[in-house]
Amino acid sequence: MIIPRRCSSSLLALLALSQPLAACDGQPASGPASDAGSSAAAPAAAGAAQDRLGALLAAEQRRAALEVSPADQQSRDVDVRRAAARALARIGGDAARPGLVRALADEDDEVIAWAAYGLGSSCKEHEGETVSMLVARALARDAGPGLSAAPSAAAPAASASVKGGGAAASGASAGPPRLDAGGALARAIGRCGAEASEPTLVAWLEGPRERAVHAAYALGDLAAIKLKLREETLVALLNLASGSAASPPVPEALYPIGRLEHVPLTVIPRIRDVAAARLAEAGDARLFAVRALGRAGEAAVGELARVLTTRGVFTASERAEAARALKRLGAPGQRALADAVVSLVPSADPIALTGLVSEDFGALLTALEALGAAGAARKPLRDLAALPPPPSAPAAILRRVAWLRCGAARLLAGENFRDPLLLGCDVTAPGDPESKPDAGAPVRGSIGARAVVEVIGRGAITGARLAAFRAYAGSGELRAREAAIELIASHEEIAGAPELLAKALAAEEPGLVAAAAEVIARQPQRASEAPGQGKRKRRAGREGKDAPAAVTSPAIEAALIAILDRPAARDDPELIGAVIDAAGALALRPAEARLEELCRSSYPTTRAHAGTALGVLRGRKVACDAGLPGDAGAAGRPLVAPPVGEVPSEASALVREPAVLTFDTDAGELTMTLDPALAPVAVTRFVDLARLGYYDGKIVHRVVPGFVTQFGAPFGDGAGGPPGRPALRCETSPVPFEPLRVGVALAGRDTGSSQLFVMHARAPHLDGQYAAVGAAAGPWAALVDGDVIRSVKVRN
Repeated sequence: MIIPRRCSSSLLALLALSQPLAACDGQPASGPASDAGSSAAAPAAAGAAQDRLGALLAAEQRRAALEVSPADQQSRDVDVRRAAARALARIGGDAARPGLVRALADEDDEVIAWAAYGLGSSCKEHEGETVSMLVARALARDAGPGLSAAPSAAAPAASASVKGGGAAASGASAGPPRLDAGGALARAIGRCGAEASEPTLVAWLEGPRERAVHAAYALGDLAAIKLKLREETLVALLNLASGSAASPPVPEALYPIGRLEHVPLTVIPRIRDVAAARLAEAGDARLFAVRALGRAGEAAVGELARVLTTRGVFTASERAEAARALKRLGAPGQRALADAVVSLVPSADPIALTGLVSEDFGALLTALEALGAAGAARKPLRDLAALPPPPSAPAAILRRVAWLRCGAARLLAGENFRDPLLLGCDVTAPGDPESKPDAGAPVRGSIGARAVVEVIGRGAITGARLAAFRAYAGSGELRAREAAIELIASHEEIAGAPELLAKALAAEEPGLVAAAAEVIARQPQRASEAPGQGKRKRRAGREGKDAPAAVTSPAIEAALIAILDRPAARDDPELIGAVIDAAGALALRPAEARLEELCRSSYPTTRAHAGTALGVLRGRKVACDAGLPGDAGAAGRPLVAPPVGEVPSEASALVREPAVLTFDTDAGELTMTLDPALAPVAVTRFVDLARLGYYDGKIVHRVVPGFVTQFGAPFGDGAGGPPGRPALRCETSPVPFEPLRVGVALAGRDTGSSQLFVMHARAPHLDGQYAAVGAAAGPWAALVDGDVIRSVKVRN
């Protein structure tokens, strides 16, 4: 960490003061604008401020921390100080840390929120020091006079509260959400995971309700990092969740319990009692009670089954979460799931089946997926697997019938990949009259093909099963092909794997390429040809001088090198990261020079992958943070700024006002309002793509009932983005992900492109990890995997 010497010795003392600290160079703190200036100077000052705002946005997008100056942080213009803090928070790392420390002492709540958020995201190897600063700042805010939270001149709507879900519920823009400094400070303390984090947050549970909620969410962050919480912490959370005569219950206190895989036996009965009591109170936080019951042992099975099977009282999200919780509870949970499926199976009446296009459909689908075996539900599952589709049913109904039929058929099939019910479960695509069901040809339709691949993977892939596997892995429906390629990593008996992997690496679809590369990275021996194929190398060792060495398939080696050379692949950090990992796992010497080039990438995830791969090749730890491959220092990375990137094309023509997108989908008309206030470049990208018709005809490729609906992948498999559009820089912010919040889908830092997701329920673990870009309206949770977005219209 680099901190000016004059600051480092007295930082905590300065933070404890209630007055703002503008910088560590002894300059005066910023305050109210002076009235000494003339009116003629005002336009010039405003123009200069706008220029500086543009420069700070460019620095943020280029990840150039050193372009954010102390003068920006001393500006009398609050917009400039906020933009500077936002840029540093999103850039992160050691180069941004001194500026974030300065921003933490600002007088403006939004600046403080950005500073806390940034420090919480960049506190690795500085955990204790960072938490001390955050606690000191929180105490100073408590002790001082009311801090400024005035809306900025550039964004007059910025005072809209983040509490509740008014904008999300209506789908209309209520202006950019106002950042909450208290929440950002608490969450940063949790995410740093220092020794002092847990006792500090437990103490805050006894404060005002708002602070207690922030502390509970922060303890959830801490639980995810540490994988445990102290027993006294769990008791304090349960006390808060149960309430008392003097204070009402705080159901959000159950959130950290749902983040733990295991809880002490001593608190399990109390978890069950408190969480069950909270089921009587509707609200976004009731989902946390359902999730906590999944940690409460067999005694919670009855309550969870009641949630799953009770329509109307419990939301579709809560019912889906109950199914997932039952899956955790072993045999009793499986019995309850089997009983629930029996009660949830729809009637075969064609009119009744039209009701499948609803949010409730997700609860049944999740229950089917959570059921491990047919068990007592075998007969109703057999009826479900043969459910006749309504005559002349639209595609949306056929798709949902196919999901039910194939979900039931997978459970009934066991290891029999030739089961007639399985082969005929997908009614979304007509069968081939020239092909028999057991002829070995891949079934048509994505839903059925993926179901068959799953069943193929349940047994040893040899003989006839191997022939069927190769049919799916070598061609056919994309997502089934990707699933088949992924099986190679867990089935060493698969013969001919190098040929299939090489073919997948040569594909145009980035998701398929990445799937093959990830298999090689996890199991590099699967890329080796069997003895007798290709050239045989000899190696000395205990096995003798003539023992044949494993030989990487030349086709795989050539394919990986070709991808590393491809400019478009380098603009896709998710894809290039997988390929780099594969090259490193195979120790490909011809890739070394290319890895050195990628070590200088402006994408941090690419540099991290390149450093790891170079470390394998060189036999020592290599750091790429400086943009040069070199030995890692004592702290694990060089203390210099990483390389910067280019300003994206979207920054030259930013969308300035909220835009409403209207989607014509298989589930009806849905809308979302994208607001550029917190994510100007990302919103500009999405609005531009919508106007160009990019989303027209795209499928919804991911729906997790009770969690998210996701779309926008060019090939419908969740990978890649539009050609010629480099990956977006993350414009994350400490904004809560509430129901119907719209966010940018990621596969790591700075990997977003064209994919958006819409929340079904409150998900605190996403807060600050993804860019929030707007709010949606309509039953987005009624969509299923495979539904089509027919068209999108945009209006400002």
